[in-house]
Amino acid sequence: MKILGHIFYRYLWVVFNIFLGYFYRYRRLKHTIGMENIPNDRPILLCCNHPNAFMDALLLGSTISRRTWFLARSDVFRKKLLANFLGFVGIIPIYRLLEGAEHLSKNDITFDRCSKMLSENKSIIIYSEGLCIQERRLRKLKKGTARIAFYAEEKADFKLNLSIVPVGINYSATPWKFRKSMHIRIGKPFEVKKYEALYRTDKARAMNLFTTDLEVAMAEQLIIIDNKANDTLVAQLEEILIKKWSFEQKIDPKNQSLTHQLTRQITHLLRASENESLEPIAQLREKCSNYFNKLNSLKVRDWVLEKNEIKAISRFGVLVNYFIFLICLPIFIAGVVTNYIPYKIPSLIAKKVVKHIEFNASINVALSLFLWQIYWLLQSLVVALTFRNWYVLTVFMILVPIAGLIAQELIVLLKKSNGVMRFLASKNKNRVEELVNRRKEIVADVELLKLKFPLVNE
Repeated sequence: MKILGHIFYRYLWVVFNIFLGYFYRYRRLKHTIGMENIPNDRPILLCCNHPNAFMDALLLGSTISRRTWFLARSDVFRKKLLANFLGFVGIIPIYRLLEGAEHLSKNDITFDRCSKMLSENKSIIIYSEGLCIQERRLRKLKKGTARIAFYAEEKADFKLNLSIVPVGINYSATPWKFRKSMHIRIGKPFEVKKYEALYRTDKARAMNLFTTDLEVAMAEQLIIIDNKANDTLVAQLEEILIKKWSFEQKIDPKNQSLTHQLTRQITHLLRASENESLEPIAQLREKCSNYFNKLNSLKVRDWVLEKNEIKAISRFGVLVNYFIFLICLPIFIAGVVTNYIPYKIPSLIAKKVVKHIEFNASINVALSLFLWQIYWLLQSLVVALTFRNWYVLTVFMILVPIAGLIAQELIVLLKKSNGVMRFLASKNKNRVEELVNRRKEIVADVELLKLKFPLVNE
């Protein structure tokens, strides 16, 4: 069973690398910072934030080359069949007070199992916050990570050489949406052994110090928005400023691992300004809210109002885009027919059954992946039985995902062209000029903050 479990894990590793890389704008090697910080010759605990349910495990597990095991909340193990499957793919239950105090004693079994696995130089992922909340913040860490780490080291008389690796999964402001950006940052590892002397004299103090150090190390890998009232404001400023600042610094504005520092600068400016006075940021929030409300009323995206974009916009360019769409219409239809059902049905199911936004992307992706493979194989079976030709079947099986990718890009092209046409239709109206001026005012306000509160490590 161990061999089968390993084979199945590697199959999932490959499949999720491909599929998640398309659901998000994510490439494992391109959008992961710090892969070299993961030791391969010793046991490790990868300590990660947890904003997006089991999507976090899928992304992190398919990013790391090492075979990795996961700790997950115990309530998902209630059904025996599911529990057996989760154990088969390497998921270990952790019991929390939320699932009932009577189950907490079962953590002794979990700690023993983790200790044994770590003694075998294995890698375990743990969500040190102890809960899943979709926000761009780091919650106060629970003591479970410290308990597992010190329990394992103590059993080995602090000769285990266990490394703690802080990890930050950074999603966009809307991680449940299709084709949004994300990236992973892996920090420098530190050893549990360095707390040995303190632990032998004062266990509680050593565990508290360990937890504090881990919290600092994890926070360094994340976008942290201190004030929840600024969540939407940060997302709006990202949309307005990231492209401009990226061009100024000559980096790819679509590569979130590169623009990470730009978002950190935005959060730094808001934090520094609010520490001095709450009023300027409150005014900035109101300006951004009014600006984006008016954009939404015109059904226009912010990028259309960028200075360079306005100059480049023409009806001829839009007509060229429409012509390209018409030329590619047969491919578009083929892509929709062969891929639409596994694309659309999971999103509809997720919207209907998911009560907490944290599970939306996870359910959507899991159902899409399963349904797409079934749908692809069924279509291929029909083609095989119809044509009874290996060459035709092979070409069909290859072209189905390619046609789907092209169809998706054509949809984006069509939506952008429609947005530009709406803008051109109202170009001579006063409200468009008003929007451009409001945008300039927002940019000017942030640039003033940038001069007043420069980022120290910029």
